[in-house]
Amino acid sequence: MTPIFVVTLQDVIGLTLLGIVLLFWIGYYSKIAIKQTLCKHNEGVNETRSCDAICRKCGKDLGFIGSWREQEQKSRKE
Repeated sequence: MTPIFVVTLQDVIGLTLLGIVLLFWIGYYSKIAIKQTLCKHNEGVNETRSCDAICRKCGKDLGFIGSWREQEQKSRKE
């Protein structure tokens, strides 16, 4: 006996809605990723309770605040 695969209207609607949600999700996070990539992070940073440096302009996590400060001092000397 061969198995029968049945696609119902509910399956089609569900997959269509899933596709639409995925497109919006990809578009939203792509916009954020492009903004963070192009940002020069030159408007200062905020520090979190876990000692992370967060860019004030784009919100990107720049890593440990101590490492970020060392990197900024080196770039200012040059």
